[in-house]
Formats: sequence, structure tokens, C-alpha cells
Amino acid sequence: MSVPKSRFIVRKHFVASALALAVSAQAFAGTVTTDGADVVINTKGGLQVATVDKAFSFRVGGKLQFDAVSFDGLQAASQNQPFDETFNTFVRRGELSVEGNAYKDYGYGLRLAYDDSSVGDGTAVDRFFIIYSGLHFVDVTVGRYGVDYGLENTTSNSWITGIERPFMYEFLNGDEDTKFGVRVAHFGDNYGLTAQLGHYDTYESADSGNDEAFGYTLRANWAPYLNGTDVVHLGANFHSSNPDDDRARARTRLGIRSDNDDRLVFADSAIADKDTEWVLEVGTQLGAFRAQAEYFQRNIKSDTAAGESADSDLSGYYGQVSYMFGGVRKYKAAAGAWDKPSEAGAIEIFARYEKNTVDSDAGAIPGQLNDQVAGIVAADVNDEFDINAFVVGVNYFPTPALRLSLDYTDYEVDNINTNLMIGDAGVQDDGKAITGRLQFVF
Repeated sequence: MSVPKSRFIVRKHFVASALALAVSAQAFAGTVTTDGADVVINTKGGLQVATVDKAFSFRVGGKLQFDAVSFDGLQAASQNQPFDETFNTFVRRGELSVEGNAYKDYGYGLRLAYDDSSVGDGTAVDRFFIIYSGLHFVDVTVGRYGVDYGLENTTSNSWITGIERPFMYEFLNGDEDTKFGVRVAHFGDNYGLTAQLGHYDTYESADSGNDEAFGYTLRANWAPYLNGTDVVHLGANFHSSNPDDDRARARTRLGIRSDNDDRLVFADSAIADKDTEWVLEVGTQLGAFRAQAEYFQRNIKSDTAAGESADSDLSGYYGQVSYMFGGVRKYKAAAGAWDKPSEAGAIEIFARYEKNTVDSDAGAIPGQLNDQVAGIVAADVNDEFDINAFVVGVNYFPTPALRLSLDYTDYEVDNINTNLMIGDAGVQDDGKAITGRLQFVF
């Protein structure tokens, strides 16, 4: 269809006028001034404005993560055709953040986040905090903030190795953000020490009072060898949830996110009076080669409403190796965390093996293990659950802001009753998944 000549002339004049306005705006723009120190504007990775004396700064950043996953087996139990191949797409994360510092000794941060799982398909302000560094020896953080806990968890979800973290973290509580907390941290050139007291949306039992229940977290990280990007990393973590007769659960998605968001619950203690865990970290990077492993134990002491024992003991580990072509991983020595690649265009391949064990009293094992569908039950309530997975993947970083990832996961869960049926399909205890991600960070 041809465009009328009059419309073409209007559009041509509009474009010419817009260009003329742009040129004249540059020619006659006013001078930007400041009543304090000189200002530096940085647009590499978001927008940052800071005074040259670093007393004041303001940075706007964000993140977009789009996922596609094809999976089958146990994690597809709740689908219309149970256990069959399923394909889902979703926004994994969307974030917009503001952070900076004021009067040199005060820092602040606020983040608006959309997370397909953690905020119930909605948007919430999930970070808001103030940091005071005027004591010099320690930094004090108050508010709601990201928790440093474990090597792969302390690493930003933008730069973790796999698309999802090892699912041992789903069995832990210490990696969760506080609803409100106070953290004290001391950082050196190659080490960090943090201690935190936080409220995790749990409350004292009815017999104790009406107050919030607070847990505490400790982490120490140290790089005994640090030479450029070559590093040996060690770390230890401890967390006590202090449940005070509140609920304690052990559940996992097996590292697979989906629209139905199936989770397997291997322990559910309604009246827990003790819930403690610890994590050990070790990692190394030599040139483009990187290896790491983490081990955890968690102990829940609990009773049923009838007074029977409902204790659970969890333990697990993962081992991971990776190699990067065209770059190396940066390392944050004080925080004890991996960072983005050193060069754009880098390609990274990795392989990870995970093994976790949940040994619970019969009183702690739910009658239904899947919280989305009935029919997934324990084969023997007096036996333990072994959860194993093998993950391989590749990451491509074409620019400092863009990441493309593809992962393959093969998993199996021992002690699932496979003699039952859901619909016309027999219950399965294993499965596979292929996950892809497009990420943009600014």
C-alpha cells in the first residue's frame, strides 16, 4: 500500500524539526554546576554519579533474566500429563536498584524486584538498608539486605556458574534474606568476617509471648593465596534459626524452576525447638581453570503435636569444575565471592555433581512429598532420602552486560514409592531438564 505524499512530507518535516531541536539544545544548553565537590558521571554498567572526593554517590542499576526450561520426570508430577516432557518460559528475575553513599560514612540501597518464585508472581521492594562505616574497623548494616552465606550464594545470581545455584542451598536457611536484620562486618585485603542477627518472619510460640523470633548467622572467608586472579579460597559458615517451637522444613525444587513450581518436602516439623546448620567452602582458580566444593550439615530437633520425635538430619555436598576460554573469573577477595569474567566474549564450560541426604524420623516425613499433587510418597518412612544430580552447562558473555547460558540437569531421588500411579502414569523418581537463560545487567 502506498503512503500518501502529504503524510510523507509531514513525517519528513517532523524528523527535520526534531534534528534541529536536538542540535539547538546542545548548542544552547546551560552549564551544569555543583555547590560541592566536582562530579564524575559514569555510564559503564548503569548510571553512576559521584563526587571526586567520594563523599557522595548515586547509582542506578538493574537486571533482566528470561528463562526457558524443558523437563520431565519427578519434577513434572503435577502437569496435565504427569511426568511427561514439559516446556515452560518465564521471567526469572527483574530488578531495578538504587544505591550509593552520603557524607562519606553512610551507605544506602533500595531494590525493586520481580521474582517468579519468591514474591508470588508479583513485585516487591526486597532490599532496603543503611550501612554505617564510620567506625572504620567494622561496617554496620541495618535493614533488609542480601546475606553473605556460602561461596556460591555470596556470589551474585548474575555471575554464579550455573543458571541456578546448587540445590543444597534450598535445604538451608542461612542463605535467606532477612525480613529485618543487623549485620556487623570486618573486611581485609584477603579476608572477611561477618555476624548477623535477623528476623526471618518467624515468631515466638504461643506459650512464650508475641515477639518476633531472631536467628543469627556467622561467616568467615579467607584467601591464603591470592595472586591477581589466581586464588585459593576457604570459608566457614554457621546459622541458627532459633525456631522456638515454630515450623521447620526441608524442601527442594532440585534446581528446576517451572510454572507449577513443584517442590519436594522431605521433612516438615511443626514444633521445632532447634534448627542449626553449618557450611564449609573451598575453591581455587588457576588461570582459566576453576574448581570448588561446599559441604553442609543441618540438624532439626522437633516433636509432633502428639509429642513424638520428629527430628531431621540433613547433609550434602557438591563438587564443581569449570574452564573459561577468552577470560578468567574476577574474585572479590574481601567478600569471598566470584565475580563477572575479566573480558567480553568469554565462554565458560562447567560440570557439577551434587549429593544430599535427608534422614528424618517418621513423624517428620509428610504424607505427601510434593506440595502440588498427591501421589508422591516415601517408599519407607524409616529410610533416608538420597538426592543426587549431575549438571553440565555453558555460559557465553558477549558483552559486559549480556550473558547467555544453557544447562543440562540429570537427577534422581532414592526412597520414592514408584509402585503408585498419578492418573495413567506410574510415579517416577528421576528426570532431566534443559534450561536456557538470557540475562542483561545494567
